Amino acid sequence: MININNKLSVLVVYGHPVVRQHIKVGLTGYGCEVLTAPDGESALMVLKQRRVDAVVAGVELLGMNGLQLARAVIRVYPHMTMIMAAREFEPGLAAKVLSSGASDLVSEAATADEIHNMIIKNMERRAALSRRILTDRAEVLVKAIRAIVSAIDAKSLHASKHSGRVTQLSLMMGERMSLSSQEMATLELAAQLHDVGKIGTPDAVLSKPDVLTDEEWVDVLKHPALSGAFLSAVPELGEVATIARHHHEHVDGTGYPDGLQGEAIPLLARILAISDAYEAMTSERPYRHAMSHEQATSELRSHCGTQFDSQIVEHLVAVLSTAIERKAA
Repeated sequence: MININNKLSVLVVYGHPVVRQHIKVGLTGYGCEVLTAPDGESALMVLKQRRVDAVVAGVELLGMNGLQLARAVIRVYPHMTMIMAAREFEPGLAAKVLSSGASDLVSEAATADEIHNMIIKNMERRAALSRRILTDRAEVLVKAIRAIVSAIDAKSLHASKHSGRVTQLSLMMGERMSLSSQEMATLELAAQLHDVGKIGTPDAVLSKPDVLTDEEWVDVLKHPALSGAFLSAVPELGEVATIARHHHEHVDGTGYPDGLQGEAIPLLARILAISDAYEAMTSERPYRHAMSHEQATSELRSHCGTQFDSQIVEHLVAVLSTAIERKAA
């Protein structure tokens, strides 16, 4: 069961202002924090700046229609609970809604109670899918993906064991930040699998013993989106896919692939971004020497508030300082 005692945040997307306001008032009455947008383009702008638990959108929207919006949202947040609402249930509409990645379909005339219950039901269903990661089938699948990641690490001259070290750093931060056991499990998987998208990066680029050209960097920049797409094909890995997709986003919105800002970037992705950067800076490269701990942490701090979450950077500095002190003792 999900914890519904925490305030749910819902984005309501409707072109008709009366319907939009009616749903907002109804869901607010259930204790939800409700954001609104009149069209798909505006909704995507909101989602670049704010993280929400669910989206309720009309099928009929001006410009980008509801189904197109659903596909765009699910591409960025594969695990998002998204409820579509329609005035009329034309033949085949339910199938179109589900194939878009949305969670469910409801009548535009539905009450706030019905919409709220549908959000909760679908959030619980998606949480149950995530828990299935502990089943035998999912464990076999994850082992297979880890084998692919190991193969990618092995064919890169300078990335051997990168994912393992990033995982260790991420879990150290997660423990200090008192993440839940489920968050720690998701973080561990995301850290191990975050570079699986490099399976689509040319071998010559991955193993190049020199600084990359601009054209080669274009290939590298594709890997977070490829990681997310690869992992999101498995329902149980929806949350992991989101974290992997966004581990190169910057808090000021200048990162990639989606230009998310601040808390719109999932917390676990912000943690992963910092451990990934620190590991890369402190590793030897054919074209540069590894930075010292002091140099790397100084570099991280110099990019706080632009590239990195400043509070999480300080968590990394704290756990590493403790580890260094223990090693010296």
